Amino acid sequence: MNVDFIFDFASPNAYLCHKAITELEKNHEVKFNYIPCLLGGIFKLTNNQAPMIAFGEIPNKMKYEFDTAFNRFLKQHQIKNFCMNEHFPVNTLLILRGAIVAQKNNFFESYVDVVMIGMWERSLKLDNAETLHELLTQYDCPADLLIEQISNPEIKAELINNTNQAVEKGVFGIPSFFIDDELYFGKESLREIKDMLLESSETF
Repeated sequence: MNVDFIFDFASPNAYLCHKAITELEKNHEVKFNYIPCLLGGIFKLTNNQAPMIAFGEIPNKMKYEFDTAFNRFLKQHQIKNFCMNEHFPVNTLLILRGAIVAQKNNFFESYVDVVMIGMWERSLKLDNAETLHELLTQYDCPADLLIEQISNPEIKAELINNTNQAVEKGVFGIPSFFIDDELYFGKESLREIKDMLLESSETF
């Protein structure tokens, strides 16, 4: 089974999904196709808002979403290294363009791992080339190549195109997933996807 994963490093829920996806791919016949998209662009195109803005005046919902449900997911998936980024929200335009560069130069998986660590385990402010270069160098990613290509017009255009296409398919937030053309939204959707994988394996 192939699953498209619409993500932005800006979302802590995208980090949680990334960690859970690693285990799903290890234990099931599934491959997640990561598609970097700009969450701010998705919000703008769909007239949506970040949950902290949309529900900021509903304290019980905020407590459930960002405390109860969040910590439940951490426990269920044995995610131990998460820390809320002290600079949140971080402008992720640069590191998303970097993801496109990494895709084109065959180090996408390692790049995503490293940037997720930087954002959600080390609490780095990855909105500038200097900090990104330093992080990538520490993990032996080709930092010079990435910084050299990150401002190319075709890189910028591809990120915009990814974002527009996601919205055209029905995306309104992140994390989002597609199986064929069917949309699944939110980190809890991984439970549905896992159930589908289990059902599929039982038919063979």
